[in-house]
Amino acid sequence: MSAHPHSAEHPPSVRGPARASLLIAALAAGPAAWALQLIAGYGLSSLACFPHDKPYVSSPPPGWSSEAGLLMAINIACLLLALGGAGLAFAGWRRAAGQERSRFIALCGVMAGPGFALAILFDTAPILGVPACWSIAP
Repeated sequence: MSAHPHSAEHPPSVRGPARASLLIAALAAGPAAWALQLIAGYGLSSLACFPHDKPYVSSPPPGWSSEAGLLMAINIACLLLALGGAGLAFAGWRRAAGQERSRFIALCGVMAGPGFALAILFDTAPILGVPACWSIAP
């Protein structure tokens, strides 16, 4: 106990200190995964539909018949990255007992990871529901 009755003491860290670099990586994993998914998905889709000045409208361009599978693989990898960041942040939150700044950063990662994973899931719906540009009759 401290000498002053109104001073607050933080409990000692039982599990050891949380590493700041891991907490920052965990916090950044969700937004980075979403940005990667958006950029890669948009880039691949637009390249497949508009490789030159005219769109492909009758058949897929050479080598692009599995575009939906590739986009789905990218989305699943990004979804796992976002959820992995949330899991890492949760482990850091549990580990950072008594370290309020570290717990705050970790808690932000715990909330951001599932939020960005949900955004990735919403961005996955067009892969399943929107036909490819070459399958639409002109």
